[in-house]
Amino acid sequence: MFLKAARVLFPIFLLLTIFVSAVSADELLEVQKKIDTKNKEYSQTQADIERIKQDVASLSVGVYASQGELDTANKKVADIRKELAKVETDLTKKKDELALVINIRDQQIRYLYKYPGNSPLELFVGSSGFADFTQLFGLQKRVLATSKDLIEVINEEVAAVQKTHHEVAKATADLEGVAAQISSQLASLQGNLYYQTNQQNVLTGQLVTIESNLKSLTSKQKQLIAAKLAKANKRQTVGDVVPASEPLPNPGFSPAYVWLTYGYPHRVGMNQYGAYGRAKAGQGYKTILKAYYKGVSVASYPVPSKIKVAGYGSISFEGNYLRGISEMPRSWPIEALKAQAVAARTYALNWLQANPGGSICTTQACQVYRGDSDLINCSGTYNKRWCDAVAATKGVVATYAGAPISAWYASTAGGYTLSSAEVWGGATPYAQGIRDFGSKGAYDGPKYGNSPWYHTFWNGKGCSGDFPWLTKSEISNIFNAALLSQVSSNYNQYLSQSPACPGRAAGWTASKVISTLNSQGIKDVGNLSNVIVAFDGKGHTSSVTFVSNKYPTGKTFSGSFFRSIFNLRSPGNLVILTSLYDVLIK
Repeated sequence: MFLKAARVLFPIFLLLTIFVSAVSADELLEVQKKIDTKNKEYSQTQADIERIKQDVASLSVGVYASQGELDTANKKVADIRKELAKVETDLTKKKDELALVINIRDQQIRYLYKYPGNSPLELFVGSSGFADFTQLFGLQKRVLATSKDLIEVINEEVAAVQKTHHEVAKATADLEGVAAQISSQLASLQGNLYYQTNQQNVLTGQLVTIESNLKSLTSKQKQLIAAKLAKANKRQTVGDVVPASEPLPNPGFSPAYVWLTYGYPHRVGMNQYGAYGRAKAGQGYKTILKAYYKGVSVASYPVPSKIKVAGYGSISFEGNYLRGISEMPRSWPIEALKAQAVAARTYALNWLQANPGGSICTTQACQVYRGDSDLINCSGTYNKRWCDAVAATKGVVATYAGAPISAWYASTAGGYTLSSAEVWGGATPYAQGIRDFGSKGAYDGPKYGNSPWYHTFWNGKGCSGDFPWLTKSEISNIFNAALLSQVSSNYNQYLSQSPACPGRAAGWTASKVISTLNSQGIKDVGNLSNVIVAFDGKGHTSSVTFVSNKYPTGKTFSGSFFRSIFNLRSPGNLVILTSLYDVLIK
């Protein structure tokens, strides 16, 4: 009888013993019959992970347009990382505690397997009487029920921990995905800010020149000029597809005048079409680079194995990033491609030194990168040519005083590059202006590189459209405005375009300008017969002279002044974009 009672009581004793030890060793889990431990033990962890998932979701749909918004989003990412780390720590603790409980479960399973319980007949035979049988039978039922309940509860706990672990892993992956997007947006924003700042500096420099020539301009007039200059904004570099030329349309009248600009946009550093022309003329890539970057060394230099790229993460510097640079057509001569590869490598290294730990952007704000597999894998002859240029110059960098230079490059210089000091106001010893000519003319001109932006018009005289030709009366109107501006700068406020495009303040009419000139004892242009443009040989138009019946020996304006008055008075969006320009008369 004792043995049989012991067989029944032993599980209870074991349960009680285990339960007490579990409580003392594991404050998280309370093994009790009929208690839903999962809801009780993990309610806080589940609440934490649900809130974290909501926070990650809210971040993933956010639109961050400013540096401040992105900084706030990055701080939120850091906070969520900390919360996830805490949940992970709590979960690890629970998993360690469950190891003891799982052992209890396994013991119970083994015990039930060995001792599934005596049949009522066995208990009756082994009992001392009906009362004893009833007690043993009831006790066995409670022990079996308790053991099964315990196993069920522990299984639920194990499943809950596993589920929460998977949710934490997914939330972590989602968070890192959002963090990568925010990082990409931040890099893009910073790059665009750099680009816009760069463009703004160019625009500001142009406006400063205009304001120095034309005093007393109103704020609306400054906005008018800025809008016309901005409308001419195109990509700074050539890109990996040769841009189409924009031929001059037939004017349909005569005489017709069109003002043509040389070069685009900033004309600092390597002239890409010039590099193309120099390569066609037989120059090697080192010669090309040293022509555009004065006093530099072009040689091997330590480069990183990886680079962080916005939207792509950390990728191979030589084997991926440089292969994906898309700033020059891959059909161009190999020496031009090599020069571009070195310039791109140098630019990236200089950027990394200025932005340690940052992700370089993939647009013109930095330099254009495309992660297409056909480019990275050098698929096809066209892509292989660029890969060959990257491989042939592996590790080669342009340095000055032992450091990678800021390797500026732009599509077209118009035969003359300019110094960084002249364009942006910051003197750089290796970014000096040069006369970019060979024996057949400008290296980016018709006989060599033949850039579509070497000598072209910008915008049109209508408020929309690209028709650039001016009539004799329209160009005479601009010259009359120049004459009146020289009488007194106070007249400048009245010399905006007339008629004006929508949203722009109109200036005086052509007849009003003429009558005001005459009232001041100044002859108007009269019947225009010729326009003559002169150059300074350093990349600038030095003077513009008109000849007419009233000015038979001509009236001359400085090239800078005339460009200023033209950009203020010209109809529509016509603009003289750079300091080197001339006029074509048909």
